Amino acid sequence: MASLFNIMKITVDDTKARARVLVNPGMPLMTSEDIEATARVYYLAPAIAQHACFGDAGEKFQDCMGDTELAHLLEHLTVEIMNETGLAGDISSGRTRSVAEDPRLFEIELSCPDDALTIGALSSASFMMEWAFLHPDVTAPDFAGTVEALRQLVLSLRGESEPDDGAAAEGIEAEAESDAELEAGEGQQVEASADAAGAEEDASFAAAPGDAAQDSEA
Repeated sequence: MASLFNIMKITVDDTKARARVLVNPGMPLMTSEDIEATARVYYLAPAIAQHACFGDAGEKFQDCMGDTELAHLLEHLTVEIMNETGLAGDISSGRTRSVAEDPRLFEIELSCPDDALTIGALSSASFMMEWAFLHPDVTAPDFAGTVEALRQLVLSLRGESEPDDGAAAEGIEAEAESDAELEAGEGQQVEASADAAGAEEDASFAAAPGDAAQDSEA
């Protein structure tokens, strides 16, 4: 079954996680190619619209969200999931760069206060975008449940589990059910071709397309 992204490689150091992400051929490259799917992502996590985003398009992500790279949207959603867990520290940050040799290849850099938190958030964000762009006919992911499940997982790995794990269990079960529905259904591929902006996009809650460099904080 076709997938939206191919996360090809993840490297982690003391402060950053870097993911090499391919937007698969036949999939939309820009959010403007499927506004309805982009809106579904927004409705899952509306706080992304207010992420600070410094660049030519404006100061908030909402100023460019309707016409930006899917990899950039993935970055924002990942950062929001990290932020919602309450375990990411005062400021979560990200940066998305296009890779020169392939217009569909991007490097997403994320602040990494905890390896499991960052990689888990990226995986969950990818799953949510798969639903929004390819499988909107199945049950929508449980954003709050996913956040709580990730929070409990990270706390457990730290040896700091909280007494009530019911919400986490429900979140894990809900995501498992959604994943099973994705596997059972046929995803509709959106044929698209677009030139990726050769821009470097910088953010602490994101970056905007087509800018030489962008920095932000939230």
